[in-house]
Amino acid sequence: MKKIALYTLLIITFVLTLATPAVVLAQNPPPGGEQFNGDQLIFGENYVLRSSQTLNGSLVVLGGNAEIENGATVNGEIVIIGGNLQVSGRVNGDISAIGSNVYLDSTSFVQGDVQIIGGSVTTQAGSTITGSINRLKPQTMMFDFDRFEFTPFDDASPLRLFTSWMRDALANILRILAMAVLAVVVALLLPRPLRVIGNTIADQTLLSGGIGLLTMVVAPLILLVLVITILLIPVALIAMLVLAVAVLIGWIAVGFQIGERIATMLKTQWVEAVSAGIGTLILGLIVWLLGYLFCLGGIMSLLAASIGLGSIILTQFGTRPYPAPPTVVYVPASPPPTPPAAPSTSSEEGSPATPNEN
Repeated sequence: MKKIALYTLLIITFVLTLATPAVVLAQNPPPGGEQFNGDQLIFGENYVLRSSQTLNGSLVVLGGNAEIENGATVNGEIVIIGGNLQVSGRVNGDISAIGSNVYLDSTSFVQGDVQIIGGSVTTQAGSTITGSINRLKPQTMMFDFDRFEFTPFDDASPLRLFTSWMRDALANILRILAMAVLAVVVALLLPRPLRVIGNTIADQTLLSGGIGLLTMVVAPLILLVLVITILLIPVALIAMLVLAVAVLIGWIAVGFQIGERIATMLKTQWVEAVSAGIGTLILGLIVWLLGYLFCLGGIMSLLAASIGLGSIILTQFGTRPYPAPPTVVYVPASPPPTPPAAPSTSSEEGSPATPNEN
């Protein structure tokens, strides 16, 4: 499969993610040599195609593992993002994997190409691939936009303006998709720290934003001082790398929290990888579209980055939850205790006492 087909598959995968968020989570096919017609879209679960079963369609797995057993057949393509794929049967189509590992057993047969980005391909003796194994680098995800240049008569013509806008829009969409894929990979590798950071964003939004914004103001000054001190240049480089990683993970954590809110609205529950991927994708689209309205996109981007960076600092990169604010319980004051009644005296049992007469 050509690279353009791979990009199209990735775009379709994420569009389906947004358009059908309530798709049934991975349900393994029933046993016994049955045929299944139509594409299968799997969210955050494992998928197994049993021996003697046939899938007449493409298989897209997001944040889960897939296995094609010996004797099973897939009459379509397989796209897996952030999981592992083990093939022991037959795949009549291409295999595209992003941030995933592909294992081809000795009984496997792939009638097509194997595209891999950020993962590995392991083949055993006896496995057959009619196409080629292409290990793509992230740079290959960029289009050569110079090929789409037009030469109209007027440099300011509507055609040139439209072409320029389409080129920028396509580049932004590819960057947003790449960021969403990275979010899925981060959530698969660091699910617990990502959830700790996301909870801090939800509970301490203002505090996280304030600390993150202050860090963005102070950090460049500190880095400048370290660079001026020539001996501390290595420290400055390490600090810049740590700050960049913190901003990146913080951005993904904000997207993860958005994905969690969407899942709550839909009355469903997603695994961390699905929430992070969908939320980061939506966050990127919102920032991009708001960029056409004056400077709202920049403001939104600054707020999201500040909140994420502040939550990273509060949780120490998600290693420890930030303490929640104490809950104040108001208990009404109890009335003062009543004094005991004075005992009465009597001269004889049953009769009141009378004063003495002199």
